[in-house]
Amino acid sequence: MLAKRLSMIGLTMMINRCVLAAFTFAFVAGCATEPVVEPTPLSSIKAENKIDRTWKKSFGSARRGRFSPYVNNGVVYVASDAGTVRSLDQQTGKNVWTKALDVRLGSGVSGDSDQIYVSSIDGEIYALQASSGDILWQTAASSEVLVPVSAGFGVVVVRSADGRIVSLDAATGKERWSTTHTPPALTINGYSRPYLLDGGLLVGLDDGRLLALNLSTGKTIWETIVSLPSGRSEVERLVDIDANILTDDEAIYIVNYRGKLARIEPVKGQIQWAVPMSSTAGIAQTDTLVVIVDELDVVHGVEKTSGRVLWTQELMKGRRLNRPIISNDIVLVGDEQGVLHGLALDDGRLIARNTSFNGAVGNPVTSDDVVFLQFSDGAVSALTIE
Repeated sequence: MLAKRLSMIGLTMMINRCVLAAFTFAFVAGCATEPVVEPTPLSSIKAENKIDRTWKKSFGSARRGRFSPYVNNGVVYVASDAGTVRSLDQQTGKNVWTKALDVRLGSGVSGDSDQIYVSSIDGEIYALQASSGDILWQTAASSEVLVPVSAGFGVVVVRSADGRIVSLDAATGKERWSTTHTPPALTINGYSRPYLLDGGLLVGLDDGRLLALNLSTGKTIWETIVSLPSGRSEVERLVDIDANILTDDEAIYIVNYRGKLARIEPVKGQIQWAVPMSSTAGIAQTDTLVVIVDELDVVHGVEKTSGRVLWTQELMKGRRLNRPIISNDIVLVGDEQGVLHGLALDDGRLIARNTSFNGAVGNPVTSDDVVFLQFSDGAVSALTIE
């Protein structure tokens, strides 16, 4: 297991979002934009699979890209930006409990075996009892929290927009340690979610570095430069790591903006291979493949062992895709117009589509071969693939 390999070296010891497409950037004092890539119209496809809706519920609105469901033990947890958190039966969508926090939330739900967590736009972190929605504790972060907190192994890791990373005791909310990595003056608004391992923590920074931290102390075990900032202007020097981090039993996979998709060995953080790539949307994986959505909304399938690009799908260019997931051996990715696309793993051809929703799709979540989606217009839905 990767966690065990990492433990060998001691791991067991602002801005409005103006990046709406490839050429739109977030600035400290405003936004400068170049023409946005126009969304590619939907083309006819030969449907080889069918994406069916199992249930759909409508709740409060959730801003684009910030809110996704959290699924655990047969329950789907969702939140709205108005501060309402709900627990739904995974099979039926029936409401189990509702908790109104009376605050505006900044990102969606995360959790562990017994608790779920949400954060407000003011940086307040709430821990709720998963079975009832009762508030167990709350604590203030140093600034707004733009991604769900990372929870597990008895801790909650909070990353704030100002670059501070804090480890909290999951039972009490008390701080265990903190560290600060001040972001560059100019960044894309957002950042990757810290990735928890047994004894370790992986953090991608806005200056293009990947850090491995000791989960007990917050001390840096190693750091790797995925991409160095280059260029004469601040825009040209953007190398943010905003996409999700993935691991398997052998390696770490990471991509940054205007940089690289890289495979990194876990013991010393050495890059095993890297290919030019730019993404803030994210990546998914199989045993042999890394699937990535790039900054132009082009989808690529990359061989894990070599970094060789095996296929590329350009028919969704400019549709503002979110992070891909893989369910039932199909790549699924949603777009800003509420369309869910299905791609074949072997060559990236479009083989499924669902157009029955409105509003931007948050990052899909899959559990027990069921896909759960949350839309900006307030809809939450479960879908299956036939």
